[in-house]
Amino acid sequence: NLGPEHLGWDHDGVIRKTLFLSRLIHPTMVCPQYSARLFFVDGELKTIVPGPVQGDLTHVWIVAKQWRDWLTKAEGEQLSGVMTSFNWDNAPERVRRARSHIDHAFRAFYLDQRTASLVSGFESLLKVDSPMANGKRKRHGATAQFKLRVPALAKMVGSAITPDEAESLYDDRSVYVHGRTPNYTDLTDELIERYNKFESVLRSALLQASTDAAFGNLFLDDTSIVGAFGALP
Repeated sequence: NLGPEHLGWDHDGVIRKTLFLSRLIHPTMVCPQYSARLFFVDGELKTIVPGPVQGDLTHVWIVAKQWRDWLTKAEGEQLSGVMTSFNWDNAPERVRRARSHIDHAFRAFYLDQRTASLVSGFESLLKVDSPMANGKRKRHGATAQFKLRVPALAKMVGSAITPDEAESLYDDRSVYVHGRTPNYTDLTDELIERYNKFESVLRSALLQASTDAAFGNLFLDDTSIVGAFGALP
């Protein structure tokens, strides 16, 4: 007999998790808009449950003019391997928050919105509170923290981002967040390449932080973040 799971397309969340994890490995526009789940009993098809056909879950985007919109065999094997080691629920809170921000970035159509979510993902991992002084908290130097720690994180995952590049991305985010005229009026190849470099760093960092406990613990608290990625003067 069919159990209650046949009433839902993804009753246990495994499909959603698999799609998200696949995008950390290599972003694609694969989504469940035209999917269905087939339930068999003793080899006989009993029911078909369609996937979601509208809403945020049905749309994901990539930032590219040309892009390989599928996983290679090696990436598929990597996905299979990390599914069992990926720490969904017990990763540090900062890592889980950053994953939600990059998931929002994957679903954002406009680059200014996507950049804001990407920056929020980095800040979830790397931004720390300033100490209290005379009962008040000092200004936290958000841009300075971003310039300092994003390049350090990039180096850890085998990439290279300069402090100037980090500051430029943070400024682009601030233009959008603070309601000014967006900078992204023309999607040049240079702009696309720069965005994807930052997204690749965050994807790699989140994949490693969710499968390697020692790396994930670098984001455990303010002290560990400062120790691993540097303190402001």
